[in-house]
Amino acid sequence: MRRIALNGLGRIGRLAVRSLGVSQLELLCAVNDPAPLDQVVQLLRFDSIHRRSLLPIDGCTEAGQDYLLLGTRRVPLFHALDPELIPFPVETRLVVEASGRFTRRADAMRHLKGGISHVVISAPSPDADFTVIAPVNGTELDPGRHRVISNASCTAHATAPMLRILDAAFGLELAGMSTVHAITNDQRLLDLPHKDRRRGRAAFQSIIPTTSSAFGALHRAMPGLPQGFDGVALRVPTLSVNLVDLVATLRRDVNVASLCAAFESASRGAWQGIVGLADPHTVSCDITGRTESVLMDLDLTRALGPRFVKVFGWHDNETGYAARLCELVVDLADRI
Repeated sequence: MRRIALNGLGRIGRLAVRSLGVSQLELLCAVNDPAPLDQVVQLLRFDSIHRRSLLPIDGCTEAGQDYLLLGTRRVPLFHALDPELIPFPVETRLVVEASGRFTRRADAMRHLKGGISHVVISAPSPDADFTVIAPVNGTELDPGRHRVISNASCTAHATAPMLRILDAAFGLELAGMSTVHAITNDQRLLDLPHKDRRRGRAAFQSIIPTTSSAFGALHRAMPGLPQGFDGVALRVPTLSVNLVDLVATLRRDVNVASLCAAFESASRGAWQGIVGLADPHTVSCDITGRTESVLMDLDLTRALGPRFVKVFGWHDNETGYAARLCELVVDLADRI
C-alpha cells in the first residue's frame, strides 16, 4: 500500500488528519510536528471553530517513541524540524507538507528521500512542478513529471470555479477579485513588527487590506486567465469563512436570471460537490464546516451593465480547502 505521511499540524494539517482519520485512516502512516505529544493530542481533539473531533484521539509513548492513537490505529508522531531528519516509515510514498515553512520547491524536495517520491504542499508555491486546482486542471497533473505539487490556496479553489463557470457560459474578457478573508496566524493579535506592516496591526481591531497568494496560484493553474486579473484581500476580525467578491466583463449580454441559472446548473452538474448554493440571507457563520470549494450567494448577484457583472461566493477557508487537499493526496497516492 502506498502510504501518506504529513508534516505540520497547523490549521490545515490538523483538519487533514481528522479527515483522513475518518475516511482513509489506513493510508496515514506517520505525522511530524515539533509540538509536544500532549499539546498535539489536545489540539487534534478540540478546535475552537470546528469543535470536537468525531474521531477518537489519544496519545502514548513507548520506548521513547510518541504515537497518536487515531481511532483503532496507532500512528507514529515525530518532532523533527528539518524534513531531511524526519524518520518517516519505509512504506511512505507521499508527504503532505502542511507546516507552511517549506513552500519553495527546493525546500519541499528535502522530503524526497528513500521511497518518498512525491510531496504535496498545502499552500501556494512560487516554483512547484505543478499547481493543481483539481476540478480545473487536475487532468493535467502527471505524477511522472510532477513530483512537487502545490494545492494552491483556499481562495484560489473558491475563485477558480466561479471564473470557469462564467467563461463557459458567457465568455470571460476581464476580471478582478477581492476576498473578504478571516484572520489567519500570519497576523498579529496586538501591534507588533511584521514584514507586511498592515498585518502587523492588531488583527481583531481593524479591517486589514493586504495581498492574497491566490492570484499567483490562479494564474499558474489557469494560464488562460485575463492577464490583468488581480485584486486584494481584506482581512476582517472573524475566525473562519471567506467571501469572494468577483467582478467581470463578459463577451455576451447577460442578466441576473441568466447568471443565476448558470451557477445553479453547475452546482447540480459537473461541479456538484465543488460548487454549492448558499441559503437565502446567509451570513458567514452559516458556512462554517461546509466542504464545498465555494457556495454561490445568488441573492447578491448583480448585472451592472449588459456585460459587466458582480458575483459573490462563500467558502470555509479551512474545511473546504482541507477537503480538496485530502481528495488530491488520496487520488495521487493511488497513482504513484
